[in-house]
Amino acid sequence: MILKDIHQYICILLLFAGNSYFTYGQTDNIKEPLSGEVKSIRVTIEFVNDSIQNLKLFSIDNDYGHTGFISPTAVKSNFNSVWHNTTATRYLNYYQERDKKDRIIKELWLNKKDELVEDYRYFYNKNSKLTTEQDISEFEKNLIIDKYCDFQKYYFENNLLIKMTERDKWPKSEYFKTYIYDKNKKLINKFRYYSDPGNRHLMDGELNIYEDTLLVKTTPYDYSNSQYDQGREYTYDGKHRLTEIYQLLYYKWASVDDTLKKIYSSIPLKKLYRTHEYDDNNNIVKEVFYNDDNSNNDSIKHFKTIERQFKNNLEVNIKTYYSITKDELSVSLIEKEFDDSNRIISYLRYFKDVLNAERHYAYNSHNDVISIQLVRYDESNAITKNKIDFKFEYDSHGNWIQQVKSVDGQPLFIWHRKIDYYN
Repeated sequence: MILKDIHQYICILLLFAGNSYFTYGQTDNIKEPLSGEVKSIRVTIEFVNDSIQNLKLFSIDNDYGHTGFISPTAVKSNFNSVWHNTTATRYLNYYQERDKKDRIIKELWLNKKDELVEDYRYFYNKNSKLTTEQDISEFEKNLIIDKYCDFQKYYFENNLLIKMTERDKWPKSEYFKTYIYDKNKKLINKFRYYSDPGNRHLMDGELNIYEDTLLVKTTPYDYSNSQYDQGREYTYDGKHRLTEIYQLLYYKWASVDDTLKKIYSSIPLKKLYRTHEYDDNNNIVKEVFYNDDNSNNDSIKHFKTIERQFKNNLEVNIKTYYSITKDELSVSLIEKEFDDSNRIISYLRYFKDVLNAERHYAYNSHNDVISIQLVRYDESNAITKNKIDFKFEYDSHGNWIQQVKSVDGQPLFIWHRKIDYYN
């Protein structure tokens, strides 16, 4: 491996040689389900048409459409949503390794020049030993690493997380959380200590109160300022389902000498924040959201209501009411239809009772989407139609290794997956 920053290599060695009594370093290791004993997977996006690239909101955004890398989970989620529902794409470029228990142990994210963007390593405790070798892979030897080193450690006792530490090389900072539980293994206290680049040492915490194993109150505390900030209270029905969430506001914004400041109080303002209603299958069929500001006005104002209908426990209808102003209400509606295999085949979206978008899906025998019919309507009711097709290639394990995405008959993007197996 070629290193511009020797500290990066030292940090990697420390992670492998460190205390064996900690588990996965990062919690963001959501993996795609694959058949067979997967050893590694290399994922890339190829652009067939050089003039059509991945979505970016601003010109200063990186290849992943953001000024900074967010997280593997967020990137994959955003990519899948755009890939399967629009004519465009976001970007993917990563290499992942798994052990023989199908646990992710490494994930490297790269940009379009195959330069390293983020390096994630995952470790497991004595009850879930790492079984693969910890050598640098042939793939990594071709990378030039130029990034700061950061890593997290998770300490457990009796399968309960009791401490998490995090350290960054740049900016110099320290961060850890400690967790305290009651005899029923319910989290009752969480403390966070951290230092910032200004070398200030700060600490805050969160106290949880339970009744009959149900969380009824959460109260954060800022030890640096010796103040409560804002908390939550929770109400349940006879089936232990959450029905009401209240906001506890220990401060209000006030203008002091022409400056907006927080004015604290030992007695909080209690305001209704959200309510839930359920059907017989415990699906949430109605949510009402109330204003969450902490101004001097303590009146209850709802600004959004969501009503849902379910069929065979599948959400088929979502109606959302937005209170734009006191006297103005905006309504959106989503209607979904599923086939006998519970796959979505139709998606209709209305705004103010006017249809403005629809999607229709078709699948192959692997349950992969092979075509989408897109229809969009503008304010003048003009119609735009697109047909998206996906052509798949599969390996001997039944995992797809290539998707070609075509829009209106023109191939635009190719999603590659190179999968290596232990057997």
